[in-house]
Amino acid sequence: MQLHTIDKALYRKRLNILIAISIAVLLLTSLGVSNILIDFFGSEVDGDNFWWNLIGVASGLAVISALFKAMVGKPFMAEVNYVRGLKREMNRIYRSSKKLQTALEANDKNAIIISYFNLQASKQVYQLDNNTLTMDELNTKIELLDDKIEQLGLVISVEDYHSDLLKQLSIE
Repeated sequence: MQLHTIDKALYRKRLNILIAISIAVLLLTSLGVSNILIDFFGSEVDGDNFWWNLIGVASGLAVISALFKAMVGKPFMAEVNYVRGLKREMNRIYRSSKKLQTALEANDKNAIIISYFNLQASKQVYQLDNNTLTMDELNTKIELLDDKIEQLGLVISVEDYHSDLLKQLSIE
């Protein structure tokens, strides 16, 4: 996975549209299906229609899943898919963080590349998601890693990263 420049305004606009559509589809499908099931099979005596409502919500989730699966390759989804893939890759790295930290302390070049990519990817995601609360802490981590890279005389860029580096470190 490589970092790409994406238009923040376009990403936020499309993400907001997807969220609004998801809420509307979930609401309409869940209520519609559960009301139909309650009308046909519901109990008016004890009023316990929990399972029919649960089936309605599950059907709403199934419809949303099917819609997203059908839309995943469309140009409209490009920015959202990119950020989703980036977050997935960052999660893979996070799951290996203890072993990665050990390799980083040993000045392992692959660990430095992975950490550099992870910090730069985090910065991009934070900026896209307007996460300003932890940006100062992240910038400090980036500066510390940049200093370490300079001290070791390495030349590292985000383009050096590929997911096989996790396997090469035996940290996945």
